[in-house]
Amino acid sequence: MALRTLPARKRLKSNHFDSMKINNKRLLQNIALFLMVAGLVTFIATRVDNNNGRGEVFATLYDKSIGDEATEIIIHAEGNDDIVLQNNNNVWMITKPFEAQADPQKVQQLFTLLAENAETSYPIEGKNLAQYGLDKDTLSISFNGVKMLFGKYNEITQQRYILKGDRMYLITEAISGVMKSGADAFKLRQKN
Repeated sequence: MALRTLPARKRLKSNHFDSMKINNKRLLQNIALFLMVAGLVTFIATRVDNNNGRGEVFATLYDKSIGDEATEIIIHAEGNDDIVLQNNNNVWMITKPFEAQADPQKVQQLFTLLAENAETSYPIEGKNLAQYGLDKDTLSISFNGVKMLFGKYNEITQQRYILKGDRMYLITEAISGVMKSGADAFKLRQKN
């Protein structure tokens, strides 16, 4: 059998449609990411413990000063350049230390911190913050300017101390590793 090649006009149309498919796929991914973030914020804001019958709202690290939609995330990890992520029309971009499109899955992972239960929290007044690793900014994240410092890991509770404002929280978190890995870890990798 002889191989047939498409005429130039059909090849051009085919490439155009392939390009449109890729753009539509990206648009769908961005819409899905936006809906997940909006759902997460709604979930956090309305989560109620129905098991105890008292209707108590669980405490989380999310608060109204972050807003309904995060537009900027800043990550500080000692020994690495600060990472600035900005939401531009539902596309997360790395704007510092270099410019590139951010991996939506990595950005989504950062938002999990805001949904973690903060069943234990303490006012910091009178506390020795160095004892909890919260006296220096060695690892922190800011959502729309609301900063959270990461402290020591408590081996007994298997939770991390986090300082936000004038309160210290014990949180089960899974993002400190990716935060320490540098800006390249947040860069969107093109699939071939």
